[in-house]
Amino acid sequence: MAEADAIGFTSEKPDKMNSPLGKPDNSMVYNMNYKQKGLCLILCMETFHKDLKEKGVGARNSKNDKKELESIFTEMGFEVRLEENKTADDIENLLTDIAKEDHSGRGCFACVVMSHGDKDFFYASDQEYQIDALAEPFRGEKCKSLFGKPKLFFIQACRGNKVDSGVVKDAGDLTTTACKIPTECDFLYSYATPLGYFAWKIPGESWFIQSLCKMLKENWQKRDLLQILTRVNHKVAYDYNKKKQMPCFLSLLTKELYFFHKTDQD
Repeated sequence: MAEADAIGFTSEKPDKMNSPLGKPDNSMVYNMNYKQKGLCLILCMETFHKDLKEKGVGARNSKNDKKELESIFTEMGFEVRLEENKTADDIENLLTDIAKEDHSGRGCFACVVMSHGDKDFFYASDQEYQIDALAEPFRGEKCKSLFGKPKLFFIQACRGNKVDSGVVKDAGDLTTTACKIPTECDFLYSYATPLGYFAWKIPGESWFIQSLCKMLKENWQKRDLLQILTRVNHKVAYDYNKKKQMPCFLSLLTKELYFFHKTDQD
């Protein structure tokens, strides 16, 4: 048995982390060998109630983003549901109902939000909706059929009004053994921009969603999600030149996530 050091850490790594180089340890890869990869819910706000319009929350156009999202998630094997211009109560009810569904035949859940926003919220069609509340119906044992499976949230919305002008760069699956896991386990949040910053778009599409769809299309059959999101970061950071934008993501995943069935010969 490994001895613990002065602050309680053992010198021996868990066996699951010690697979030989070049051979993926499938115990460290989420199982995607399901009939359906997952459910992808797209929440798109383009029109807003009068009181929000009076506060400057104007209409938006996401035509191309919706088209590309539906295309790539369908290609990857997801069931895609598009919900548009929903109120805060509508969104809460939608998420609660989805959490009550039987996801035993699905590998994961994905939710994409496109709207205006600021800091820690986005706008439903009638009022603010806290980003953190999106995940609430799926936490812990509230959605048992997604327990131990990835829950992914992609947020296209401003998180402030700071503009990044850039700087000049010089040329030079669960086992059968019972276990307890953290409530926040197996979530991932991917944002168009860091807290405090503006997220750029043009009529019909946004830098972040277009880059996400392109990188998924090019890489979903060969790279894990965190590698893909790093490529999204790179594309947005370097491919747009008038102003700058830096996507970011927070991963609470506990395994590698490939949108295909990872096998020993990979």
